[in-house]
Amino acid sequence: MDAVPTDIHIPLFVDLDGTLIRTDVAQELLVKSIGTPSQIVATVTAAMSGRASLKHYLASANAFDATTLPYNQQVMDYLIAEKAKGRKVILATAADIRVATKIADHLGLFDQVIASDQHRNLKGTEKLAAIRAISKGPFEYLGDARADLPIWQEAAVVGFVNPANATRAAVDKNSHVSLDIMDNPPLARSVLKAMRPHQWTKNCLIFLPLFFSHGYTDSASVLNAVIAFGIFCLFASSIYIINDLLDIEADRQHAKKRHRPFASGRMLPIQGVIASIGLAALAFIASLSLLSVAMSLIFLLYIVITTLYSMWLKHYSTIDVITLTCLYTLRIVAGGVAISVTLSPWLLNFSLFFFLSLALMKRYIELVRIQKTGKEKSRGYYISDMQAVLPMGIANGGLAVLTLTLYLNSDYVAQTYASPTLLWLIAPLTLFWVYRAWIWALRDKIDDDPVVFALRDKISRLTLFITCTLVISAKFISLEAWFQ
Repeated sequence: MDAVPTDIHIPLFVDLDGTLIRTDVAQELLVKSIGTPSQIVATVTAAMSGRASLKHYLASANAFDATTLPYNQQVMDYLIAEKAKGRKVILATAADIRVATKIADHLGLFDQVIASDQHRNLKGTEKLAAIRAISKGPFEYLGDARADLPIWQEAAVVGFVNPANATRAAVDKNSHVSLDIMDNPPLARSVLKAMRPHQWTKNCLIFLPLFFSHGYTDSASVLNAVIAFGIFCLFASSIYIINDLLDIEADRQHAKKRHRPFASGRMLPIQGVIASIGLAALAFIASLSLLSVAMSLIFLLYIVITTLYSMWLKHYSTIDVITLTCLYTLRIVAGGVAISVTLSPWLLNFSLFFFLSLALMKRYIELVRIQKTGKEKSRGYYISDMQAVLPMGIANGGLAVLTLTLYLNSDYVAQTYASPTLLWLIAPLTLFWVYRAWIWALRDKIDDDPVVFALRDKISRLTLFITCTLVISAKFISLEAWFQ
């Protein structure tokens, strides 16, 4: 297939989903339609009347922002160049006419739009018939999917935008090719990125019960903790994918998050749903097979809470940070159940205050950045709420340190550790880290997630290392014996 110059008298037809834009608008709107039970019922009812009816309902029931869609820049450049030559450029899509018109109005490139309506799904041969009616002769078509085969087979000039190898091979090898784009990354790479492996470090909280119970000398306990960690990572990734699907439009307006697989169009929503279900199913089977029913119930509880958070709770102030705190604490609970250790109430109290402080820090950072954009609100928070979020976050950090000092003064510490006095060095270390983190947040030096910051920051890692060294030393080394 050799690329050839095109005649300016041949009309140029271009597909929308997967061609002009990297994503599928109908799939994105479908995700937006699962917010409430009533929306789900209405969506199912529309689907029972066929694809055209479903697309029409989705387009009429959900708003979308055409300005932030992930347009394929190579396709855009080609269309602009051909339009400048005087060619007639037509958007030919199976998307609903409302969606297509909104995108066409935004771009201002198209002489005409043909699209699906409530009664007709303009796909495959239906689209070909509509193209014939307009072209009245030779035409050029840019597409991406197997459904485009009948159109490519009749087109005088064809353009490929990331088609499957089998689809590409099915097109006549003697066809004149005007555009040949293959710039999608491998799906496996996009899935891995959507799983957010860098966030798995949060699941290291599972090892806290193992560490503080000093069960790290028992190979069976270590193995169960490692298995629980791995399974938790799979469950967490399953939820991260769903969360990204629900946040597509918000992510596209974010400087960094717009590069995520769904926001950038590198993965389609349907692929994300399949990946999420597959990860959750694999994790649940592994949990039942390798751990216990109790652990599986904890994992199920985690999925329920995170799903509620992703779909509803994160949009309401205060309850969102409480939910985040509970999710962090649940990881610690899972670690205790995995190795059959009763958790210390001191550890649970500390985690509640500590992670509530970090959750409030996360919201404070978001509000500061929202304020810079001139907006007045972020999710359930107003800019004016910073005056309350800041002192609450700092206060909870202080309460976490207070809980730690009370624990260090408990009978349990005196009976468990060879050198309880050595543990008191942890208190000023923790105090240093908490207030240093808040000062950095005030200076806008912490990215969106304080937990990720803590794991990447050299000073934070050094503080953690010293703390762990002190705990182990206090357990096995008696300072009192040294001075006798």
